[in-house]
Amino acid sequence: MTRFVLAAVLAASGSVAPAAPPRDEALRLAPPDAALVAVVQNARDHLKALTDSPFARWFPTTAFGKEVLGQANPKLIELAVSPLLGPLEITIPELRDDVIGDAVVFAFTPAPEADPKAERAVILVRPRKPETLRRLVDRVNALQTEGKELVALTRKEHRGAEYWERREADGKTEFYAYRGPVFAFSGTEPDVRAVIDRDLDAPPAAARAPELTDRLGQLGVADALAVVLVNPRPLDAEVRAKAAVAPADEKAFQERFAEVWAALDAAAVYLTLGADAELGLSLRFRPDALPADLRGWLTGPRQPSPLWAAVPDNALAATAARGRASAVLAVIRSVLPEDGRKSLDKALADVVGPAVGRERLSRVLDALGPDWAAWVEPPAAGGGFLPVAVGAVKVSPDGPDAAATEKAIRRAVGFAADAARFAYNAAHVDQIEVAEEPDGDATITTLVGEKAFPPGVRPAFAFKGGYFVVASHPDAVRRFRPPDPVRAANGEAVLARFAAGPVRDYLRTHGAELAAFLARHGQGTEKELREQVETAAKVLEVADRVELVTTGTEAGVKPALRAKLAKPLK
Repeated sequence: MTRFVLAAVLAASGSVAPAAPPRDEALRLAPPDAALVAVVQNARDHLKALTDSPFARWFPTTAFGKEVLGQANPKLIELAVSPLLGPLEITIPELRDDVIGDAVVFAFTPAPEADPKAERAVILVRPRKPETLRRLVDRVNALQTEGKELVALTRKEHRGAEYWERREADGKTEFYAYRGPVFAFSGTEPDVRAVIDRDLDAPPAAARAPELTDRLGQLGVADALAVVLVNPRPLDAEVRAKAAVAPADEKAFQERFAEVWAALDAAAVYLTLGADAELGLSLRFRPDALPADLRGWLTGPRQPSPLWAAVPDNALAATAARGRASAVLAVIRSVLPEDGRKSLDKALADVVGPAVGRERLSRVLDALGPDWAAWVEPPAAGGGFLPVAVGAVKVSPDGPDAAATEKAIRRAVGFAADAARFAYNAAHVDQIEVAEEPDGDATITTLVGEKAFPPGVRPAFAFKGGYFVVASHPDAVRRFRPPDPVRAANGEAVLARFAAGPVRDYLRTHGAELAAFLARHGQGTEKELREQVETAAKVLEVADRVELVTTGTEAGVKPALRAKLAKPLK
């Protein structure tokens, strides 16, 4: 009676309870303890948006688009697939839009080594038109029965709910059930019965979001087109076992990985499509359980390097990050085998130590950073055809010995340049000379040797405004301007950038010279290299830039590749 009164009130008021998203209706029936849960949602809407996008209208007009579409004509593909779907009495649009276009979920837990038959897997489909899916399943059963592939189709019950067993000629069995608008399929009977249990016991998705949806939301990927959600706990034993038997040269890394894995609450690999495309990894930890030296790398807001302000707009590629050399080396050292640690320590002590003074080595490593950047610029005007490489690092010593530490770094850089020049001059008739020129308060030191370096390459370095800057041409050092410090974290930082437009322009302008240069250095024939350069320039026409970005929260980190194409995808 209460339910009837409530329904009457809602009908009278014109109110309708909001329906749950198709994704949630499928996830409600998925095992929340599965190791991997793959979700594809709203594929129909995404495909329609892509088909109607500025990129889809523009792509066929490009040289690369004409080549791709000429080799993979959608009409030809449709003609090839249609005869296969014909006997199933379904069309490609019906399969795409009415069956798999709303939500498809695949939950999987691998079998433990001790019980190879204990693998668990279930597929859940929430179609837009359940009747179309039912008709398709019935048609598959009928065709396989006629062909003697399916020898028995048996109706069964669990807790008063029906499900079906398919027995094939080779003895293989499969099981499926319809639970409201959701279709469940598995190769094991317990998994389909468990779907029925969850359907009978769990609250409706419209009343409460499923646990798996909550996890997706915590990872920030609930609305992604495609997600593979990872539950670490079913895989704990496998990770520990792998670390226990790892060979000596891998053991330190595997044990370190196991430490981080034990602190991992959830993870997801995801793909989102908006105006741009983003492929990323989202990790959520229990911060207190993380190794202390990794906590700052894997949790907390990200702060972009201020050196991005020094990277020119026409840079072909660039990377910038934050972290002191001592901290970076400590992390690297922690995953190396014992021999690797000894080799690293010896290299630092024997190569860097004598240059800066062994007693100052640790202070020098602390002083390098936290801001680092490297980038590649187009060739200098009149300076040859090779791009110009640039690197910069903040030199920020502190403490009462700061002045002596900075002096040691400057002396070490000069020593390294002199050593390289001496080694070359001792073995060659032609000689490398040193040129110095003032640049405001700084001095640019340049190594000059027409035969020693390729055309347009004149290695140079300087200390400018608290940064050590090195480049393959002095003009790049001269252009460098110390950036203003970043005052606050914004949660996201760009770690690397590839600029397709400037790279494409460079290849079209200097591709022939580059191919000839690479051929002279044994990288292939000039003809093959020219063809590769032309193909690369053609492919890059469709892209604007690709960035590696990272977003941090108090509990995790989210690195991602973000691709901006020449025209919006939506």
